[in-house]
Amino acid sequence: MNAFILLLALLFMPLAGDDARQGIRVVDSVDVSSPRDEAAHGFAGEQTQVGETASLKWRTATGWFGYSLRIYDDSPLTLVFVLAAGTGDRETFDVLVDGKKIATVDREASRQKAEEAKVDVPFAQTKGKLSVTVKVQAHDGSCTARMLEIRTVQEHLE
Repeated sequence: MNAFILLLALLFMPLAGDDARQGIRVVDSVDVSSPRDEAAHGFAGEQTQVGETASLKWRTATGWFGYSLRIYDDSPLTLVFVLAAGTGDRETFDVLVDGKKIATVDREASRQKAEEAKVDVPFAQTKGKLSVTVKVQAHDGSCTARMLEIRTVQEHLE
């Protein structure tokens, strides 16, 4: 059994001279339950509210809210939104990066359990940047999901 594990390790070990990929990892995150963390990430918003469900603090909006998050300048970006369970109402919101709409997230009332929503950002939108402003904006008559955390996730090349 130990020989098998060693063989697997050798098969997946990067070759010398490879481009030194370090793997996918969280670059930055904002914990919306922490006013200090929100302030450090440049929180701004309109028509927002905070609350707590199952001992988890969240932020939502019928307007919008956003943060400035660090990123790497050399690889595609994925935004991960950690969402609390919803109220049973439909939650529909746009994701904007530096003012440009990237995606729409739509959680139907029947699917509102705690989960993650992932949004891939086109590399052309972030290439050469070390930070981005991520904004979530509710659709008319809807609200954003109840956010627990927002993360920037990337592969970094050394």
